[in-house]
Amino acid sequence: MVARLETLDLSLGTLSDTGAEALLTGQPLTHLHELDLHHHFLSPAAQTRLTSELPGIVDVSDGQGDDAPHRYTAGNRL
Repeated sequence: MVARLETLDLSLGTLSDTGAEALLTGQPLTHLHELDLHHHFLSPAAQTRLTSELPGIVDVSDGQGDDAPHRYTAGNRL
């Protein structure tokens, strides 16, 4: 199933370094056209690793800080 994906949107969640590590060590994601992780709780090191291992496809904008005391999801109004 993963190999057939073109885009993966995990944005607006509570993604941490543990989740980033799982993404990088699981099935390869280099075939994706887009990996949207914006609004996350990743450390700068995890962000750098993601953008270097998946160049041009990953969005790690809107980081909430890896030391945030409370993690929350975000939502969009329809």
